[in-house]
Amino acid sequence: MKWHFENEAIEALRETLKQISVIKIREIEIEEHRPRGERTIIARVEIYGHAHLLVCKLVENCDMRELQRAFRELNKLQARFPKSTQVLIGPVLSDEAQDMCRESNAGFLDLEGNARLYLDEVFIVKRSLPLHKPIPPQAEPLPTCETAHFATGTARAGVPQPRR
Repeated sequence: MKWHFENEAIEALRETLKQISVIKIREIEIEEHRPRGERTIIARVEIYGHAHLLVCKLVENCDMRELQRAFRELNKLQARFPKSTQVLIGPVLSDEAQDMCRESNAGFLDLEGNARLYLDEVFIVKRSLPLHKPIPPQAEPLPTCETAHFATGTARAGVPQPRR
């Protein structure tokens, strides 16, 4: 399950970056940290000839404890990679989790299509519509001249209507 989520996260990151033509993806790899087996996605990209490093942590849910742990890990990684962009990736990131990312200057990306990444020359913002909200019904067509009489109630059976 965890490997599947990592692969989906890498693919979502790759697809988001590929949407901007000036971003050239050089490498995306998974780095494993011992002894706990923590894993980090490291992406190396180039924008207008400038190298950028994205350090990504995965969270499986928006539980406050897991988010705080992920931010602590990102801060530790910031010390190892000082000029990197921190990114939090999850299946679905709540509005609160997204706000936490903004407050800590970390980017975010979720598998629902939401993203916010600031890479000096490029700023990526994507917002998806929640899947649980129903799509509004199609509006009824407006009445034409001929049907307007029926819609307004001016047409009566057997009563001739004036020509216009």
